[in-house]
Amino acid sequence: MHISYQLYNVNNLNYKFDNTIIKTDKISESYQFNIKSTTITVDRSNNITIIHFDISVTTTLSDGGEVFRDISFDFNYVFSISDYNNLSDDQIREFIIEHGLESALAGVKDTILKISNIDYQPKLVVDIPEFPIRTSLLPNEDV
Repeated sequence: MHISYQLYNVNNLNYKFDNTIIKTDKISESYQFNIKSTTITVDRSNNITIIHFDISVTTTLSDGGEVFRDISFDFNYVFSISDYNNLSDDQIREFIIEHGLESALAGVKDTILKISNIDYQPKLVVDIPEFPIRTSLLPNEDV
């Protein structure tokens, strides 16, 4: 079984920034990254599976604590899978989580970078921490 990336899209993009709060030439920005929801949809009619994220990022400047940038969007990452018809929806979701989630999150990071690159401010590079994803536990395996 193999998955192939097909496309991604961004919907409901909302991006605001307030450059009036900048008080110096050197700014130090901190961010709060939030995946508000994650959904994996199996679309058998089109032989695709979609990972959907509802994303929000808020940044503040260290010298004032005021919100500097606010980004929110829906992000869809689409995969096709070989042997699609031989698998249950749960097997497909499990396979996507184990083998596709990491590349979808990399797409989210890249999208945030591209969005923040349009405002003539420093690029916003978010670090999405790695975390173990397991869809099932093997016998004698610690949680």
